[in-house]
Amino acid sequence: MFGKKKEEMMVYVIMGFLEAGKTSLIRDLLTDDMFDDKAKTLILACEEGEEEYESAMLEKTKAACEYIEDEESFNGKVVEKFLKKHRPDRIIIEYNGMWPTKHIPEMYDELEEICFDREVIFQTIDVANDETFQMYMKNMPSMMVDQFRMAEMIIINRCTLQTNKNAIRGSIKAVNPRAQIVYESEDDAFYEMKDEMPFDINADIIDISEDDFGIWYIDMLDHPETYTGKTMRVSGMIQKPPGLPGGFAVFGRMAMTCCADDVQYMGFLCKADDWAPYKNQEYVTVVARLEFKYMKEYGEEGPVFYAESVEKAQKPKEELVYFN
Repeated sequence: MFGKKKEEMMVYVIMGFLEAGKTSLIRDLLTDDMFDDKAKTLILACEEGEEEYESAMLEKTKAACEYIEDEESFNGKVVEKFLKKHRPDRIIIEYNGMWPTKHIPEMYDELEEICFDREVIFQTIDVANDETFQMYMKNMPSMMVDQFRMAEMIIINRCTLQTNKNAIRGSIKAVNPRAQIVYESEDDAFYEMKDEMPFDINADIIDISEDDFGIWYIDMLDHPETYTGKTMRVSGMIQKPPGLPGGFAVFGRMAMTCCADDVQYMGFLCKADDWAPYKNQEYVTVVARLEFKYMKEYGEEGPVFYAESVEKAQKPKEELVYFN
């Protein structure tokens, strides 16, 4: 006999730096028609911003707010006390942007023990302000990237028509390709992400320059339907790790995702008739058709280059790919 299915306890974790717009987002969530107006919400505010939760709004939306004043108090015992006090149907955590995100999965584990009769489901959302995005990426890149890696959705607010979406998307997707990015203007309008690429995607052979490798790589992963079956001319470094199927190498570039200590190789499988003339970590220019298919090396569907020609190439002037 099958047991009764557990009820769900939704836990929304809203991350972001001070004044990024976390409180405004939580207000919007509470008053959104999609939220069950009969459900009780517990807000766990881990910092006090300029905006507050008005008593009238909390009462109207059947919400309660409790403050967690320091990092050490963000633990299961403290939260359990609030859960017993309010008996909520869901939780919204307004996370302190200066705390490392490692505490979030720890809290998930603790809530699973506390709410043993309910299935705990986390949704992580990062909020960033377009006006300060590049400043934070320059001065606190590790903290920004820490939040990007944890977030399922990233909302960039206060956008304008001048917002550099390519730079923002590159910074995020380089460390979390699966993150959903939403652009929101000051008047709460949402911008669709229709970025113009600096190359002709309709050309018979799409030429990707050294400087455009990063933006192409991210756009290719984001929009495989745009590039599937098309032929590209692009330069990169090959690597020959053991265990690859015959005729395959890995093709890509080294990229700095946030700082000098966070450099990684961005590559994907490339098949050619013969890689023997080329050394490991040598730069080559390939003219290749791109397909997306399942490969056991990925464990899922991913990009595969089928090279029509390969020739040696000079190292790029700037070996590292940047995203901002």
